[in-house]
Amino acid sequence: MTSPLHIVQDVYKKFTAGDFEGFLELCDEKIEWVVNGPDALEKCQAFRGKDGVRHLLDILGSTWHFSSFHAKNFVHQDNTVVVLGEEAGRDMGSEIFFENRWTHVFDVKDGKIIRFREFLCHWAGKQKPPVMTWDEI
Repeated sequence: MTSPLHIVQDVYKKFTAGDFEGFLELCDEKIEWVVNGPDALEKCQAFRGKDGVRHLLDILGSTWHFSSFHAKNFVHQDNTVVVLGEEAGRDMGSEIFFENRWTHVFDVKDGKIIRFREFLCHWAGKQKPPVMTWDEI
């Protein structure tokens, strides 16, 4: 059986390649997907099941254009994988540039992602995140 770490790494490969059906195949039918962040962002809500995750992907595709998306660090313990990363792009409605840093927490059971939690820090327009390195210790 594939390890939880490899399943999560595959999620990012499929997402960045635009293989959303392959991405969804890694999700359990009853997945709980929660994005914590500013309530002004439509994506910051709870989604249930594969249809809910499809809805989230539709929101992302219609509201944000990513110029970069990077999963920087993976921490794995048992069936939980924590990923630290960052992304940048522009809001397609307002044309405002954004930079985000995030923590993603995946719970994997029987080779499928059963729960996802995102904790999002969002800077838009002239706001800039503090300088930070991603060097490994």
